[in-house]
Order: sequence, then structure tokens, then C-alpha cells
Amino acid sequence: MSDTIPDSQEPHTLQTAGPRSGRVGVASLLGTFVEFYDFTCYGFLVVYLAPAFFPAGDDTAGVLASLGVYGVGYLARPLGALYFGRLGDRRGRRYALLVTVVGMGSATTLMGLLPTYDQVGVVAPLLLVLVRLTQGFCAGGEIGGAATLVSESDGGRRRGGLQALIPLGSGLGVAVAPAVVALLVTVLGTGRMADWGWRLPLLLAAVMTVAVAVFRTRIEDSPEFRSLARAGAVERSPVRAALLGHWRMIGVSALLNFTVTMVLGVFVNYLSVYLLSVLGLPALKVYWLSAACLFLGAAGFPLGGWLTDRFGRRSAMLFGFGGAACLAFPLLYAMKAVASGGVWPLVGAGAVYVLALAFSYAATPAMYVTLTQAFPIEVRYTSAAFAYNVGAVAGGGVTPYLAAWLSDSAGPRAAAWLVVAAALVGTTVMTILTSARRTERVAPSAVRPDLGRHSGPNHTPDEAHN
Repeated sequence: MSDTIPDSQEPHTLQTAGPRSGRVGVASLLGTFVEFYDFTCYGFLVVYLAPAFFPAGDDTAGVLASLGVYGVGYLARPLGALYFGRLGDRRGRRYALLVTVVGMGSATTLMGLLPTYDQVGVVAPLLLVLVRLTQGFCAGGEIGGAATLVSESDGGRRRGGLQALIPLGSGLGVAVAPAVVALLVTVLGTGRMADWGWRLPLLLAAVMTVAVAVFRTRIEDSPEFRSLARAGAVERSPVRAALLGHWRMIGVSALLNFTVTMVLGVFVNYLSVYLLSVLGLPALKVYWLSAACLFLGAAGFPLGGWLTDRFGRRSAMLFGFGGAACLAFPLLYAMKAVASGGVWPLVGAGAVYVLALAFSYAATPAMYVTLTQAFPIEVRYTSAAFAYNVGAVAGGGVTPYLAAWLSDSAGPRAAAWLVVAAALVGTTVMTILTSARRTERVAPSAVRPDLGRHSGPNHTPDEAHN
């Protein structure tokens, strides 16, 4: 039997999503907000972290080293996905998600307390790498677990719309991070910001973490996992079962997320470095421009959720990635015009940036729906989290560094080719996954014998749930 996931519409038998699924969606939104606020803060603080943690000298080398540390944070994600996936598949989704958000927030807070290179020498960058590894390890269990909990609480309805809350949280996180940095630069000035002000956005994570942790203690675990636990059917070795029984679907899902995170890596993470280091724009202008555009572009997430529910995952992915690929080069050319000064070039470039973000964001809910529907309940957390993070390591961790290298060696706008290539691969993978259309409902055991008896009629990878 093929591993393809059809994109057709089939009747649902579960009850309509209600208030409980809304609370679960909000809890997931808040968690991904903290995760991406933490990671994005690092990207926008690179210009301050590079001289603080690396020896003085070549500015370009310092930025590349800081971006390399950014990528290090992604390396620990797959291991964290397996650890928290096992925790979530054995002890519950809610418990694992509570631990992940506390771990992420604590690591970010600790980063804001680290000594600099001038204070402790080579120990400083080593501590920075260690904290980034811890941050990435804990973040590895967040999105896959959040998507799993939402998927198992959505009642079989509004699947794309509810899954859109998860990337919406990430979108708001990457929008708030530069806004906080810009506000501090405005209040403190660049001198004090470089001296000690860069610590404040990182320390703010402590407050956010406490708030989200309290909220997550007030939600219940998913009905499907609780039923599984009551039946005594919890998988004893979810990591082994996932990696041995579902490695092909994990690989395909990882490739799909690779393309999504590569596009976002160029538009979100690399672009600020391009504006600061390549075009030499004032940091304050870059922060406010990024914050405004990222916030407005986040409207693409609910749009993508609606498109997924209304037209299917393949159409939503094609719409989002097609628009992103078409706007990649115009965006970098428009950003160059900002360097000339003036209000209208800034407004025009911002409009192109908002559109590019909205298109790329619109493709993500379809990926989340596919990710959670590809695996059975017993190993869903482990499989979804691991697949997501393997793709994130390649797409998100490598992209900023690779984009910077391409710009330095092949021209300042060469990074746009990464967006085009990722869009082509992503739409191709989604087309393959959704190419087989089912004309009749088939019992889960007949579709994929390896799914097990607890997969449920509405959670098999061969059924089309959008």
C-alpha cells in the first residue's frame, strides 16, 4: 500500500470542535510564541552578540560565527524531539508540552545572564553554544507535540484553521522579537544596547514562560491519548516503533518541512542580516520594518488554514509557495531601494515583504495537517516531532548561514534562489503525498496494517483530512 496521503474531502464522524479545542489551540499558540520569540531574538541580536562573545577583528567573520551558533541551536532539536516525543507518547501530550516550554524559557533567560568574552575569555562562546544546544533540545518537543495535541482535540473539523494557530504563534513571536529589540534600541541607544541592553529581550522570556506554563496546567490532555491510556495500550517503546515502523513517512514529512523552513529561513532570519550587514541600514530601521512586516504578514497563517480546509492541502501549498517564489527576487531588489532613503521606497519594500511573508506563511498549515495525520496515535508525538525537527535542522538551521555565504560569493540577491528551489521541491512533495485519491472509506487496518488498532478512523495517513 502506498504511503501517499490523499487530498480529497471525506465525511467526518467525530464531533465538531468546541471550546475545549479552542483552549488547546491557544495553549499551543502561546507555546510556539515563546519558542520563536526566543529563537528570533538571537537572530536580531546577532550584531550585538558577535562582538560580545567572539574576539574583535573581522566583522563578517563575527557575524558568520554568530549565525553558526544560531544553527547549533537546531542540531539538538531532533534529539529533543525523540526525548519529548517518548515522554508525550508515554506520559501524555500535556505533560511533555509543559516541560518543553519551561525548558525553552529557562535556557533563553540563562542566555541573558551569560558572561561575555571580555569577562571570561573563550568560556563565553562555549557557554553560549551550550545554552543554545539546551534551548534547541527543549524546542525539539514543542511544535510536533503542539500539533499532535491540537490534532487530537479538533473534533475532526476545522483542522486547517486550528492547526494555523500553531504557526500563528510562531509568526507573532518573530514579529514581537524585533519590536522589543527596536524599542530597547530607541530607549537605550546603540551604546548601552551593545554594552548590556541586549540582555533584556532574553530576560523577558522568563515572564512569558511563567505565563504560558500556568495556562498549560489548566488544559486537559487529548481525548485520544486518555482513551489510549485507559485501555492500557500506550506504546512502551515509541521511539523504536516510530523509527522502525514509520521511517519512510518520517523522511517524506521531514523533506516537506525542510522546504517550509528554508523559505522562512530566508524571509525571516537571513533578511535582517542582509539589511544590516550587506545593505548597511541602520539597525533601528531594520527592527521596526521587520516587526511591522512580520506582524502584518502573519495574516497569511489563518488564510492558509482556511485554504487548507476549503480547497485541500495541495492547493494551499501551491498558492503559498508559488507566491513566495515569485516574490523572492523582487523582495531583495525592493529592500535595496530602502537604502536610498525616503518614505515611499520604505513603504513599497514593506508591502512586498508583507506579501512575501503572507504567501510563505499560507503554506504552513497544510504542512502541519499533513504532519499530524501521517502517524498513528501510539507514536504520533514522537514521529511528528522527529520529522518536523529533522526538516528544521536542514531548512532552518543551515539556511541563514548558507544564504549569507551565497550572498558573499555569488551576489547579494543570490539567496532568493534558495526560496525558489525550496518552493519547487515543497510543491512537488505535497503533490506526490496527495496524488492518490480515495473513492471509498477503508478501515485503518486495511489501509496500513502497521497503524495499530488505536489509530482511529479519522487519523489514518491514507484518509484526506484537511
